[in-house]
Amino acid sequence: MYPDTQSGTLSAPDSIRVLAVLVDFQEEKPDDQATVGNGKFGSLYTKPYGNTIIDPLPHDGNYFTLHMKFARNYFSNVSRGKLNVSYTVLPNVITVSKKMRDYSPGINSQDMSLLGTLAKEVWPLAKAQNPGVDFSSYDAFIIFHAGVGRDVTIPGSFGNERDLPSVYLSDNMFRNKIGGDLSGLPLNREGKYNTMIIPETESREIKDVTGAIQLLQISINGLIVSSIGSHLGLPDLFDTKTGLSAIGRFGLMDGQAIFTYSGLFPPEPSPWEKMRLGWISPVTASLNGGKISLTALKASVQGDTTLLKVPINSTEYYLVENRSRDALKNGAVITYVVGQDTLRRTFPKDTTGFSYDSADSLRGVVIAVDEYDWAVPGSGIVIWHIDDNIINAKIDSNTINNDKFHRGVDVEEADGVQDIGEKFTTIFGDQVIGEGTEFDLWYKSNSAPLYKNRFSFDTQPPARTSKGANSLVTMEDFSDIANKMTFNLSFGDTVIKPLVYSKLPIGGSVHSLNASGTGFYALEGKTLLKIENSGVISDSVPSFSSFKPAVLNIKSMDYVAGAVGNVLKVYMNNGTSKAVSEQTLSENITAGPIFVTSGTGQNLAAVGTEKGKVAFYALGTITSPALTLVKEDKLPQTDLEVMDLASDGTSYSAFYEVSPGSYGLVDPAGKEYSFSSPVLKTALTKDKKGNYVTVLLTMNNVISVASNGEILKEINLTKMGDSSFTYFSLGDLKQNGENYIIVSGRRIEALSLTGAQADNFPFEDPQGGGFFGTPLVFYNNELGATEIVAQTGDGRIFAINGTTGKTVKGFPVSTGEPALASPVLFNQDNTGKTSLSLVTMKNTFYTYNITSQAGDLYWASENGTPEGTSFVPQAKYTNVQTAFMPKERAYNWPNPVYGTETNIRYFVSEDSKIDIRIFDLAGDLVAHLTDNARGGLDNETVWNVSGVQSGVYFARIEATGTSGKSENNTIKIAIIK
Repeated sequence: MYPDTQSGTLSAPDSIRVLAVLVDFQEEKPDDQATVGNGKFGSLYTKPYGNTIIDPLPHDGNYFTLHMKFARNYFSNVSRGKLNVSYTVLPNVITVSKKMRDYSPGINSQDMSLLGTLAKEVWPLAKAQNPGVDFSSYDAFIIFHAGVGRDVTIPGSFGNERDLPSVYLSDNMFRNKIGGDLSGLPLNREGKYNTMIIPETESREIKDVTGAIQLLQISINGLIVSSIGSHLGLPDLFDTKTGLSAIGRFGLMDGQAIFTYSGLFPPEPSPWEKMRLGWISPVTASLNGGKISLTALKASVQGDTTLLKVPINSTEYYLVENRSRDALKNGAVITYVVGQDTLRRTFPKDTTGFSYDSADSLRGVVIAVDEYDWAVPGSGIVIWHIDDNIINAKIDSNTINNDKFHRGVDVEEADGVQDIGEKFTTIFGDQVIGEGTEFDLWYKSNSAPLYKNRFSFDTQPPARTSKGANSLVTMEDFSDIANKMTFNLSFGDTVIKPLVYSKLPIGGSVHSLNASGTGFYALEGKTLLKIENSGVISDSVPSFSSFKPAVLNIKSMDYVAGAVGNVLKVYMNNGTSKAVSEQTLSENITAGPIFVTSGTGQNLAAVGTEKGKVAFYALGTITSPALTLVKEDKLPQTDLEVMDLASDGTSYSAFYEVSPGSYGLVDPAGKEYSFSSPVLKTALTKDKKGNYVTVLLTMNNVISVASNGEILKEINLTKMGDSSFTYFSLGDLKQNGENYIIVSGRRIEALSLTGAQADNFPFEDPQGGGFFGTPLVFYNNELGATEIVAQTGDGRIFAINGTTGKTVKGFPVSTGEPALASPVLFNQDNTGKTSLSLVTMKNTFYTYNITSQAGDLYWASENGTPEGTSFVPQAKYTNVQTAFMPKERAYNWPNPVYGTETNIRYFVSEDSKIDIRIFDLAGDLVAHLTDNARGGLDNETVWNVSGVQSGVYFARIEATGTSGKSENNTIKIAIIK
């Protein structure tokens, strides 16, 4: 089909008017087997079948009127009276100028221009022959044509290479794909073009293995209602490239459903289809979970929950329904017309001649079924996985279910085997396509071998997002099949648990987030938002800050510092009262703000200015909010723009611009450094001796490590194979006395202050997308290891074990879309657990518990601390290395060496002189390298092998410490070119 991509195309909220016309073609020659029949109505069969078959002759206006009556009854039933289909079938047959073959697209062709040509010929003729008909009073138009559709391929059938495919040509299809002169085509009540092209029947004669002719009986009822569904805005839910099923017989817009029960009646639309058409609204599950009761729709009374929406993230969710084939407990009641008689027949159960693959025990034209869900494979709970990201990206191309591994509307098949749409060959050589079975529904007595009566992250199928992340959803203990079924719903596990999932009612996007003990503070543009722990916005202050706000919490009093232009602003809130103080400076604020402490313990807000000042202001109170200047520090040179500040709360490093292309840094010891590139981020820490160390990421993709007036290391990230690193943090990754630099880009890198790569890093995104925003770092006391928390560009959140470099159990989780603001970590005051909060690009606010006990927060937000100080204290030295030069810490990477460089790594317990001599297998000296190593750290010396031949080499690494101690290790290096 080629559906309208917008739902809600009705001219009135509850009605659709359909106009149908009958069309035949110029007669084909008798010996032409390219089409079924000769192009005229009633020419399909070689012998008379009377009225004992499905859709018997004559195929005249009354016959098609009965089929439209089925469509009216179907939509009235499945919409619960919300949609009325009225119709007119014009009685006269229109004969077009060409043979059927001349309007038929090529096999497997997506070019519908020939069918457009047919429509452009038919409708002017229809108008001319029916001058009294007001075409503009109708919503949808149907061409019922002579012959069968090129929709059913049966081994042994003749013809259909040039039969017409059954399609819905939407307004978009006519205007943008077919184009040309559209004059003469009728416009509907909405001023749009459309045409459904449907055959007189799908029944055809085939030859069996003996050569005898058999009649394969298939009705057009399913085609008609699915085509109307396309007009209403429903996309196809099968794979539109291959034609294979994707949702089977669990909804309307799938070929397996359209042709079930010989095409006589499809099942009801899936709940997603009904939601799109506005026929049903789900109940959204609370994050508290609990015991859920779901009633089958046909058996429900007012107040019953018939459809449950279980949120996964801002773009994905589960729809859970109780689907019953026979909620009325009266079998399948079929109403049909034979000649002038309207008859009714009841089937207590499926039987020979009445089942999903054959219903030829019926006859005439079926016009109604009491329960259309008799066509569903079974009864029980159906769990649907809906991904709006996929739907929104692919609905215009009508391909939302073409990727069988990432469908927009997907059935979570309870039997643990994802086989809907898969091809199978039986022991007799027949090929069948999975379309769903009773074992794909969830109920206690399901006997499928893999069925566990539980749906969670670790089950088959797993409760995961489209990208494989943990959905944090568990459904279990499903009751047995009944009109009212129950199951238990829970979110999270013993450690990771979603606490808040809330849509913020704001127009813009949050680009800055920080936490306090009482809630959160965010920026939308320059407006400060106070977000409560529950995800509710309780206050806002416009024109508050152009910078990420700093947050200080003192005894339930929140202080939030921001700045706009030359005005420093501090917001105060104690839970009952609030105030905003402002201080106008004589020059623009270019760095800050941060919160620090004076030598007397006084809390101060500090900012940097465009004229080289770092100004400190004492905080006021709610009743006396004025800010008081305490001191101004002047940087070493005049008229310098202060670009960034990092502080341990008392001392600070300041990065500044001297002139275009010339930059400087002054550290807490008053030491000065020069740089040629502006800084993206400045951070401060202390080494194992207690010396201040400043770490900077500059715009030229270089990390510089500075201490005691010396640039200790410059790490060129581009040479590491990634030019996308724009965020970094610091943290005690290994508890070995050293803080590490954590950098995010296409991967997560962990580097020592000497530039050495941490063991078991880098960490790669399994999906290959890379990471976005500042990586957060904390020590998980329960895990006994440091974790790195990082988000990807598509909203997955990883927790990475700093010791093993592997994903922490239960991660990743997914928000469905990225956060423009870096997430924040904080320890819950009331539970003593470490939690993670963030706001996505479309302003969905999340909070998760991610530990069972409070952790040590090394880098908890974009600027390290809520106070914005970008500082990490001296690392712990719990994993003490006593050996001077341990053998297991000496190696090179990469090994084998395929490129031009390899890194020779070694650990020394004290500052040392390094002498490296490299020999080939013959014992000849190939290279001699010397270096200085910092004690207590992993160090690396680079060997450039561009002039070295392929082969095996031995490197003898000798270290001589400041104490005079000396040791050596020998490693083997393989070079392959």
